[in-house]
Amino acid sequence: MLFDELKAGLAAPLAGMGLSFSSSLFGIAGSLILGFLELQVAQSQRRFRNEVESWLGTRTAIAGALPLAGLQPLTGDPLADRLDRLGVAMTESGANNRAATQALANLAEGIQGLVQHMRSEQQLIRDWVEAQAGREKDLKRLLERLTADNVMEP
Repeated sequence: MLFDELKAGLAAPLAGMGLSFSSSLFGIAGSLILGFLELQVAQSQRRFRNEVESWLGTRTAIAGALPLAGLQPLTGDPLADRLDRLGVAMTESGANNRAATQALANLAEGIQGLVQHMRSEQQLIRDWVEAQAGREKDLKRLLERLTADNVMEP
């Protein structure tokens, strides 16, 4: 009898302790999962940064080596060529600020040309869209007229 009362009295606190224990285990498991994900993200970020630095390093080495060898980069992209010339001028600008200024001016001209080209292409697209909208309106009117004629005939 006394033993049964003791068991009944301890049932509620034991149930609370079980809930506390299971929530602690859930928290530890969640923490382990988040820690693992954080490690994976950090490694991915480090790999990405290393790849970008490596790519930039090879790009800079190639762009810097060509003019030193007496060659000009052949990218076909005027903006990229001007950026390469700017990089070369900036590395040599210790004694020659005039070349750096000229390279910046060339870069600004290249960007201006690119912006003008993009604007002209955007205008062509706008004109094309307006023409398509006009054709669509004409087609809609024609279809409405055809359906109206077919409705009146029977």
